This record gives sequence, structure tokens and C-alpha cells, in this order.
Amino acid sequence: MKKLLMKALFALIVIQLFVPISMIIGKYNILGTGEEFKFRVYPVDPYDPFRGRYVSLNVMRGISGNGKYGVIAVDEDGFASIVSVTDERPDFGHYVTSMERGRFTLPIDRYYMDEKFALRAERLTQQREGGTEAYVTVRVKNGNLVVSGLFIDGVAIEDIIRNEK
Repeated sequence: MKKLLMKALFALIVIQLFVPISMIIGKYNILGTGEEFKFRVYPVDPYDPFRGRYVSLNVMRGISGNGKYGVIAVDEDGFASIVSVTDERPDFGHYVTSMERGRFTLPIDRYYMDEKFALRAERLTQQREGGTEAYVTVRVKNGNLVVSGLFIDGVAIEDIIRNEK
């Protein structure tokens, strides 16, 4: 009985480790092999005692509607937007799968960064002038999306903060 209990405990530990590790590997796979897109954003930097510092992103999404899949198109300036929403998985082109049921929402709402940069990033994003362009780069693969960077006027926000010192 004791051997069986130890085997069950070992199996439970392996399963508990497997799930988060497979999720992390999946995200890194998307970052390494996914197609890159740029979405225009209006960043704001809130603080959450449970999540820490992150930049909240208001994405210029394009079209919205009911459906699970958002089809991505790139405009002449190189920026992506959702051009149609459907319940059927597209056979061609790039698409993003919505995490919400019924209504499509683009799963880009925050960008996590080193806390030592977060306060300066907040000031930077609030001081943006009308001609300043902010966007996030995302990697998309098989409908899954991972945010890979936040840029202001084509420069990564972390680089802007480092160079100001």
C-alpha cells in the first residue's frame, strides 16, 4: 500500500510540473517560430498588488463581433488589425483565437516588464505627444498569440528607458 501511495504521489508531482512547463514551452515556441505582427496601442501603466507592474494596452483592434476567430490583415503602413470575425477556423491566412466565448476579443491587454522600468514607462507613455507612435509586436502561430515587445516610435520601451540614464 505504501509503494502504491508513493507512486501515486510521484505521478501527481510529475503531472503538476508538466502542465506549467508545457505552457511555457508552448509560449516560447510561438515566440521563436510564430509570424510577427504590429498592433497600434495606447499604453497605460497600472499597478496591481497581485500582478505587479505591467503596461495595460488599449489596442486599436479594427473590427469586432461575435465569433471565436479573428482574421488578421496588415495595412500599407505595416500595422495589423482584425478585419473579420468568424466561428469557423480560417483555412488560410493568419488568425487569432479569442479566449472569450461568444464575442471576439483580441487577447492583447497587457505587457509585463521589469518593475524597475515600470514607473518610467508609465511616465513615458503618458508624456507621448500626438505624433508619437506606440505599438506592440506579437507572434502568432496556429491562432495563438504572444506579445513580444512594446515600442514607442520604433524603439523598444526598455531601450528608451535604459538610454535615458
